[in-house]
Amino acid sequence: MALSLSSTVLAQEPPVRVDISAEKIVTEGKVYYMHPVLRGQTLYSIARAYSVTVELLIRENGITDNSIKEGQVLRIPAAVVAQGQAARNASLNTRGQADSQPDSTRRSATPTRPAARPISSPEQQDERFIYHRVRRGETLGTIANEYGITVRELKRANKGLLFPHEGDYLMIPRRRLSSRQQQRVHEEPVIEAPADTITADTLLIEDEPEEFTVPAERTVINRLHGSVKVAVLFPFFIRENNASSYIDSASLDTQGNRIYREVTRSSSYIYDGSLPFLEAYEGVLIAVDSLRTLGLTVEMDVYDTGADTLGIYRLMHAGTLDDVDLILGPVFSYHLEQIAGWAAERNIPLVSPVSLRDRNIVENKPTLYRVFPSEAIVREVMAGQLKDHPDSRVVFLYADSAMYDPATSDLWNRIVRTLNDSTATDSTRLTSHYYTGVSPGRNVYGHVAAIDSLLLPDRENIIVLASSNSSVVSTIFSALHGLKRRYDIKVMGYPEIRGLETIDLKYYYELELLIPLDSYVDYDSPAAMAFSSRFLKKFKTEPMAESFAWRGFDIAWYFIGGLATGGKEFLRDPGIFNPALLCLEPDFRRDNRQDGYENRGIFMMYYHKDMTIEINRPWPPPVIEEQVVAEPFRFIFSGSSEHNRER
Repeated sequence: MALSLSSTVLAQEPPVRVDISAEKIVTEGKVYYMHPVLRGQTLYSIARAYSVTVELLIRENGITDNSIKEGQVLRIPAAVVAQGQAARNASLNTRGQADSQPDSTRRSATPTRPAARPISSPEQQDERFIYHRVRRGETLGTIANEYGITVRELKRANKGLLFPHEGDYLMIPRRRLSSRQQQRVHEEPVIEAPADTITADTLLIEDEPEEFTVPAERTVINRLHGSVKVAVLFPFFIRENNASSYIDSASLDTQGNRIYREVTRSSSYIYDGSLPFLEAYEGVLIAVDSLRTLGLTVEMDVYDTGADTLGIYRLMHAGTLDDVDLILGPVFSYHLEQIAGWAAERNIPLVSPVSLRDRNIVENKPTLYRVFPSEAIVREVMAGQLKDHPDSRVVFLYADSAMYDPATSDLWNRIVRTLNDSTATDSTRLTSHYYTGVSPGRNVYGHVAAIDSLLLPDRENIIVLASSNSSVVSTIFSALHGLKRRYDIKVMGYPEIRGLETIDLKYYYELELLIPLDSYVDYDSPAAMAFSSRFLKKFKTEPMAESFAWRGFDIAWYFIGGLATGGKEFLRDPGIFNPALLCLEPDFRRDNRQDGYENRGIFMMYYHKDMTIEINRPWPPPVIEEQVVAEPFRFIFSGSSEHNRER
């Protein structure tokens, strides 16, 4: 045992130095260090460097097995770090004083409390923010009034903050302070956040009104000049795709013991998590080839970001992205949070290429472009559709009691505002009804009667479904189908309804369903058929209907082509570039200069009783829609790909 122990000690690697991270964030009013774990670092060594306990690291980062891995990013409360450092310094000072005293004095001496750190003035804290420590009894309103800003501005600077607690740190935008308020802050300075300057995620930008171009005609490109350098940051999961085998442990032997066996994967195996982004990259390649044939020089570097934060961290600090003109990606919200501030400081446009759940991802990220609209934009478009039906009865059906779901209440409020802007809302114009599809004693007819009482026979009735729950939607459609002979009924619902497999497709047509879509491909259009032909020639297969290749092409063509034709002006006002695309109709705008751009271009799909589908594009008049969409590329592309295998 002694031999084994000594061998273990000899085999240990020398300890890896742990440096205090310079990267900080503010989350829910608290300041955190963001420490990337390097090879050889342990929980103990990191805790020792930051003067905190191992238990704190485990609790703050949800660590369950007492282990960490390279590339993992740990968050460490800066206030606790400061307290630990102060205690350690006090201990060292006391020990040094005790060593210089006689033994009798040393034994009688008691540790003295360290002197408080002097409170710094605002100028010593940060150029853009003051960090205010919340005192007992303070609210967002009182703090905002103290600094002469609005509660909305305070919330925007402190993303995720709902209720401040005593001891929290809030970021106060410095540019909002008047000279009199600055003088008051000098007289009553606030406590600075512990340790180093915090990296702010908001740029100092003047609030000036912006105007955005509404395209009046299509942009046709015949020739391009110059060059564009692009970085593609997609999670290709190369390591997972390179794994040629895996361990199967699903079987048991006769004794009940698990059987482990190595299984070799097929040569055509593709890791499921990477497939959408491989498809999107194929679309990007075709778009880049198209632009090159028009004379544009496109330099493109491709990086596998994976799912952790280490890859993005290395790219940001290695300098490889410093001179790029455009970044396509990354995909995940936490990657965007990680890199958006860095990109904004360098004025590099950052394109979010997939749908995201985070509705506030563009806040304080002025160079971020969100391609697929948030749910809030979808709800705004749904409410706006009611302007085209000024005389209709609107019945709002919701499935959560008292509209506790924020999405439900938001849609209701938007509808109320829309109808208030057009006509007075009264009992004959707008009403709401709580409907779950479940009734006491399974009384289906009771539900039908309840809906029947809401409808009017002398006008059009528009049913707004504020739910995408399969069982709720199914029962509503069934009930409405039984009433359609006596009433003029149309249904408007969320995009997810289209994918529900429990709904009879004929209900969509007979009830004239209206749903918003963030993208739509007309597979019979000349452009779509030309793209399929080029895709087949390049990759030896055709793109599937739901393939991300369509989106990848449009995103690359739009942003690279827009930069080539409009330069920085395109980034400020994307509406000046309006090419014919395959599945998107971009309409990028933003509410203020501090935030990023979000696409408002949403299609509306109408199901008609004659079993046809009508697609309304998002652009209102005077946009001229072409009868035949011009192909966004001009030549057949030769070439092959190593990705020549069956999907």
